Amino acid sequence: GPYYCGIGADKAYGRDIVDAHYKACLYAGINISGINGEVMPGQWEFQVGPSVGISAGDEIWAARYILERITEIAGVVVSFDPKPIP
Repeated sequence: GPYYCGIGADKAYGRDIVDAHYKACLYAGINISGINGEVMPGQWEFQVGPSVGISAGDEIWAARYILERITEIAGVVVSFDPKPIP
């Protein structure tokens, strides 16, 4: 579809939030390795790693916390459901 890895203001909704999250994770020392738009408008994915052992879980939880705080500031709600709409 037009949103998967899309670009442009008519397809990449929320890129400012995604970019802020990516930069905040880098600043926090999280091994964030990528972001991409998904199949629905406003649906994004981020990858953490490579990480070894228990640090992988710690980094994903910290990255989710940072994302929650950034979306709170932006006045939007984040969902971690893999398929938010059936």
